[in-house]
Amino acid sequence: MTIAEYNHSVRKMSDDLYRFALRYCGIGSDAEDAVQDVFVTLWEQHERVEASGVKGYLIRLLYRRLVDMHRHNEVVRRMRSEEIGTESEGRRTEIAFELHDALNQALGQLPEQQRALVLLRDLEGYEYGEMSAMTGLSEQQVGVYLYRARKTLKKLLSDYR
Repeated sequence: MTIAEYNHSVRKMSDDLYRFALRYCGIGSDAEDAVQDVFVTLWEQHERVEASGVKGYLIRLLYRRLVDMHRHNEVVRRMRSEEIGTESEGRRTEIAFELHDALNQALGQLPEQQRALVLLRDLEGYEYGEMSAMTGLSEQQVGVYLYRARKTLKKLLSDYR
């Protein structure tokens, strides 16, 4: 990948990657950090990456980065809750009045892999084969996890009504 192709990739993909990261983690500064980390990694590896496959490469990197951040945040939350002596369940917020907030809350209750697949498929429009390549799951597993996630979302959002 040339420098011009790298710059083109940054201009073309940064908004899409940020949108995905923001939907995944819900915190703007974390989403920005994750996207920036992904582009730094791409720059470090730009000589090894083909320009034609950069989109999938970036999504895979971002997905892995977000999973790592999520795991790190869970560890930090557990440590803080042990220090304070409160349970993390006590931190749950009430369902908001607007559907957008309710959907974000429902997405946040899904297991991380299911949440990522819902975001990739329903919000970003990726096909099962593409998601399979990004996550390392088979296409059948992608379908099963999406089915379970949608079923859970339906139940969570029906409580909202």
